[in-house]
Amino acid sequence: MRTILTFSVLILALCIGCTNSQPVKDKPKVNPPITITEDLDSDKELPLREKLEPATPPEEETSPAEQESAEEESTGIFSEALGKYAAETVPLPPVDDLTAQIDEYVTKIGKTLDDIGGSTKYADDAADIVRDANALALVALALGLNEVDSKYKKSASQIIDSAKALAAAKNREEGQKAHVALKTSLTSQSDGKTLVWTDKIADLKPAMKALPNLSSAVQRVSDTEAKLGRVLGSTQSQRVYGQLASLAVIAQGCIPNVAETSKPDAEEDWKKHCEEFRDAALRANAAAHQYAKDKADGKEPNYAAFNTNFKAMTESCDSCHKIFYPSAVGKSE
Repeated sequence: MRTILTFSVLILALCIGCTNSQPVKDKPKVNPPITITEDLDSDKELPLREKLEPATPPEEETSPAEQESAEEESTGIFSEALGKYAAETVPLPPVDDLTAQIDEYVTKIGKTLDDIGGSTKYADDAADIVRDANALALVALALGLNEVDSKYKKSASQIIDSAKALAAAKNREEGQKAHVALKTSLTSQSDGKTLVWTDKIADLKPAMKALPNLSSAVQRVSDTEAKLGRVLGSTQSQRVYGQLASLAVIAQGCIPNVAETSKPDAEEDWKKHCEEFRDAALRANAAAHQYAKDKADGKEPNYAAFNTNFKAMTESCDSCHKIFYPSAVGKSE
């Protein structure tokens, strides 16, 4: 019995030793808890540890027909000019429209001078001349700055100087002399001084009076589609184009005149409203050209496109008046 017990104890000891001799598997490592030692202020923005880039969506496949349609839509008559607006550079209407308006103003001013021949109150009777001379100076500025050549591009600075002299005339004799100089300046081939949009070229009050004068003239021949169709199909179409183009450049040219407004410190508001009016006028000009082109090509012309942009222009004008000149809201002249 004692021998059996001793043998059992020996076997048990051997088994335990065998078990302990097997290798022990490594325990899985556990990362220590993350602790933030920075003082986290709820208003403090923590820097990103890694730059996050948005995923780039795959390019959509476009059929040839869709591509052609998109190109036609983006290459309207003045898509290049509208692109310049979007790029925050100064956009310009077609030079032919601006050139036509220069000729219109020179003729119109001469006729007004003849009409007030016997006037004893030149300052009162020449108010339209002052208005038109200031507007003419800004149209000349746009031609001088335009990348496209025109018959008045090189003479632009001389036209501006002559227009200013005409606006400053104190009597009919001075006005007539300045008008002769204006006509002479049209054929000048000297580039003259450097022109920039940021210089004040015109006086604000008469230049602003030119806007309702021009827009009312356009409205009278375009407030119905039948009227617009008739005028754009006649020899008077260039006059409408010129008036719309002039509205755009006058608004642009008056941006430096904020000091003459009722709120000289509101530069951003003034610039914003001038640019809104300018852009709507340019779009209305483009829509008028497109209307005439579509009609000539036998397509259905889009009167709504013209009317929508023309209304946006006049509404922009009233919006600006509410801030800078409340008494002028709703006035058409």
